[in-house]
Amino acid sequence: RISGMKIYNKKTFRYGLGFIVLGALLLLTGIWQGFDLKGTVMTVLCLLIGGGGLVRSFSREMSREDKIAELDERNRMVEWRAKSRALGIAELVCFVCILFSIFGMQVMEAFFGGMLAAFGLMLTAMLLVELLTLVYYNKRL
Repeated sequence: RISGMKIYNKKTFRYGLGFIVLGALLLLTGIWQGFDLKGTVMTVLCLLIGGGGLVRSFSREMSREDKIAELDERNRMVEWRAKSRALGIAELVCFVCILFSIFGMQVMEAFFGGMLAAFGLMLTAMLLVELLTLVYYNKRL
């Protein structure tokens, strides 16, 4: 509870609070270093999203709607498919960057060598996580 208000959806509250903190940090950075268009837009968006999340977490009706939508089977399936597709695209982008780095090493070995190592580690981590999740869900289902 915050000053007599009940938090009905703690997850939404945490997200809202996180966006408010991020917006406040962006605002302080803007005050300190000067405002630009991108920073101002990001600050306003973070504060609005955070404020909306906080309002939704304190409202019984909105929190109930959020929880029903979160448990809806279709929404969960769409989220899983989107995350799966995003992982596939990220793996492809990493692979293309690895190829780019291999060819770029002939021009600037030190720079592209570092990129090759970084993208290689990222691709390896993504493939390993994908393999582990496949094994986990194959045993579970």
